[in-house]
Amino acid sequence: MARAKRVDNKGRVLRVGESQNKDGRYCYKWTDSNGKRSAVYALTLAELRKKEEQIKRDQMDGIYTKGGNLTLNEFFRLFMSTKKNIRDSTRCNYKSYWKNAIAPSALGIMKISEIKQIHVKRLYADLLEKGYSPGTIRAYHIILSECLQAAVDSDMIRKNPAKGSRKGIDKEVSRKRALTIEEQEIMLEFTRKSNSYKIHYPLIVFALSTGLRVGELGGLLWDDIDLEKNMIHVRRQLVYRNLDGTGCKFHIQPLKTEAGERDIPLTKIAKKALMKQREYDLLLGKRAKEQPVAGLKNFVFLNHQGNQLAPQVLDSALRNIIKAYNKKELKQADKEHREPFLLPHISAHILRHTFCTRAAESGVDVKSLQYIMGHADITMTMERYNHVDEVRVQNEMSKTEGIVKIG
Repeated sequence: MARAKRVDNKGRVLRVGESQNKDGRYCYKWTDSNGKRSAVYALTLAELRKKEEQIKRDQMDGIYTKGGNLTLNEFFRLFMSTKKNIRDSTRCNYKSYWKNAIAPSALGIMKISEIKQIHVKRLYADLLEKGYSPGTIRAYHIILSECLQAAVDSDMIRKNPAKGSRKGIDKEVSRKRALTIEEQEIMLEFTRKSNSYKIHYPLIVFALSTGLRVGELGGLLWDDIDLEKNMIHVRRQLVYRNLDGTGCKFHIQPLKTEAGERDIPLTKIAKKALMKQREYDLLLGKRAKEQPVAGLKNFVFLNHQGNQLAPQVLDSALRNIIKAYNKKELKQADKEHREPFLLPHISAHILRHTFCTRAAESGVDVKSLQYIMGHADITMTMERYNHVDEVRVQNEMSKTEGIVKIG
């Protein structure tokens, strides 16, 4: 006698693995690739069969369906536990970025199998509305995309929903602009004459004269400066991070890239800035307060308390300088009935960017500039050259005005 087919409460025939509970919910049970029995539930038969089709596609493609039930936050913890060959500072950055914006978002508690590109775009749009810069959103995107790609590579989801999600936002990212010569000169002159900010003048001049990264500036020892041969030996970077969970501290780390270790000429202007820095140190008695970092002392740049230079200090000083200058300039312009000449946002990275641009404008050859900047990839250096060439072409083309006379 043939076995009676199972039906639901509406008389519809149920397939193998399907059933209906007393509460009316539908259930589908199957054996996964590890030999374990698994189940999914749905309120309607149509919804259940959509889930069945997805499960069968996943099985055919080797996708681990149950892995997709992890929330994004849960998978991020798993993802981070597998990342072994990264610096402590990078690990700290990943966790900090995630904690600040992704973990508390709706995306963080979604199952990774349910995340679509539209959800990622919604996150980025929300961050823009909250005032996050496109550059910061790019950093979030790198981490999120890498995390979700790990889920793809682990056969937990079919494709990476973060892929292509920055379209539109990318258009809002303005290329970091180097200071013009006029902006550079005005900023330096204001800083030099300011009783409040002139203490930062030697550091800013040195940064603009060398193109060093802010961590490299902080990591410089006087032993790295050869005043006789006029050379700077770049050997380490200094970071101020909470790497071990006990609070922010200074740490010595290797340079950003292999190309970062370099010996670059000490120009006359940079040397003069160092002498001024030493003069301030003696005047303020900074050296007596200095504490070693990883057994190292005699750092070139110290703050007024005798502590090493945290990367945030230079950015903070620049913000305050620009704010003070612009406030003064607005008042002066109003008094003189003219348009004010305001300075843009300036960061430590923009000082480095400005040095690279000035060097390219001066005709320093691209390979030499790549070495001086410590760029691992020459395309980064070439971007500056291409930008300088665009400006040159515009300036040269302006000379042709008037060649054609029209009535």
